[in-house]
Amino acid sequence: MLDILSLVGLILPPFIDFINKNIANSKVKFVISLLVSLVVAVAVKFYEGKLTLDALGNVPALLTTAGVIFAEAQVVYKLLYHNSALERKIGA
Repeated sequence: MLDILSLVGLILPPFIDFINKNIANSKVKFVISLLVSLVVAVAVKFYEGKLTLDALGNVPALLTTAGVIFAEAQVVYKLLYHNSALERKIGA
């Protein structure tokens, strides 16, 4: 799981920035970041084979994974991506 999450955390900041490039409201950008993290968490759990039809049983694990993905993406954004050439090229 850690290998997938590490890769996802590196890829998400440019992806989220691309989605948010025409949005001015920072609160909307935050919500979009959370939603993208949740969607990616569902994909990661599906890839791991841990996503079942028992929705209530998966909620805590899914939210934990989404939280880890969101936190990692924020750290990568602040440490590596913010003010980088890639960010300037995307135009956010």
